[in-house]
Amino acid sequence: MRAREYDAIIVGASFAGLAVARELRGEVLLLDRHEVGSHQTSACGTPLWVPQALGVGESVLQVHRHVVVHAPSRTVTFDLSDAPYCTFDYGKFSRGLLEQSRARFLRTSVIWFADSAVETTEGRFRAPCLVDCSGWQGVLVDAANEGVPPGPAKSFGLETETDYRGEALYFWANPERFREGVAWLFPTGRGSRVGLASYLGRTKLKGALQRFVGDLAASPTAYHGTYFPSGLGAATAGRIFVVGDAAGHCLPFTAEGIRPALYFGQECGRLLQRVIERAMSLDRALQEYRRRVEAYRWAYRLLALAQWAVIHMPDRWLGPLAEFAAHPRIMPRWWPRYSRFGSLRAPGLLAGTLAKGRSTA
Repeated sequence: MRAREYDAIIVGASFAGLAVARELRGEVLLLDRHEVGSHQTSACGTPLWVPQALGVGESVLQVHRHVVVHAPSRTVTFDLSDAPYCTFDYGKFSRGLLEQSRARFLRTSVIWFADSAVETTEGRFRAPCLVDCSGWQGVLVDAANEGVPPGPAKSFGLETETDYRGEALYFWANPERFREGVAWLFPTGRGSRVGLASYLGRTKLKGALQRFVGDLAASPTAYHGTYFPSGLGAATAGRIFVVGDAAGHCLPFTAEGIRPALYFGQECGRLLQRVIERAMSLDRALQEYRRRVEAYRWAYRLLALAQWAVIHMPDRWLGPLAEFAAHPRIMPRWWPRYSRFGSLRAPGLLAGTLAKGRSTA
């Protein structure tokens, strides 16, 4: 059976894959085993500027100007007035990005991959430019790196929806409730998304989450969970670009994966477009993409250290440290850098200041 040829094939049609596809003009194939926007595994909280900048502001459900952190000895409020967060509708957000893309979307599962050819349940396809955005499973990466040890350690999160309402984003770093990670509550207007994240990667969290939801006098509905990386992995695998959770782009400690997936997806897409236009060789694009990702490694290591500290430091330190970070003289020193990761520059996203001094080739 002869494979159909494309300029680029992207495996995975969530945040990372859609960000790549949004930048490309050519014969592009976007593959996923689920319909776009139908398989939510994220809590879908991000700075308000992200959906606004991407033209999907209609997906916003609720805006949040405060984060409340519950620690063992005290409760600390972080003021986000200068850079508010929001919760959004995953389906509307994803479909909005797809509408901005010229890629052909095909719902199918990848069966096999070798030599630039991707075998799926809907046929075989081939392209010189391949991008793995398939999440922590790393479908193409796994095939390309057969026999190679797995990448960075992974955390695991489990979430449910409740009818509980609130006005801020809430986190619990309280070992008495949950020793190995954090809990969160993200209001969405008519209810809330409530979840637990195990930094140790433990998956049996349903009982603990049910007890936590019960403490809130709320009623859980359906559950969804997934792994997410706790460290930066490889940006490429052979001649494959790797974006999103497949490359470990989710930020450790805060577990924010949306902005990094969108930013690195945009960077990858811009480089691939130059390859499609024959303004850059594929090898040069791979090298440049690796360089841009590696510029952030120090920031990922810093956040991984913070993640380690939360589950290893004495309980009595958590409250004072949160209070110190929220101090009006301290928060302006770090919050702008964190909240502006992936700032907007027309016609796409631009890296924020977490990677000081990196050049923009």
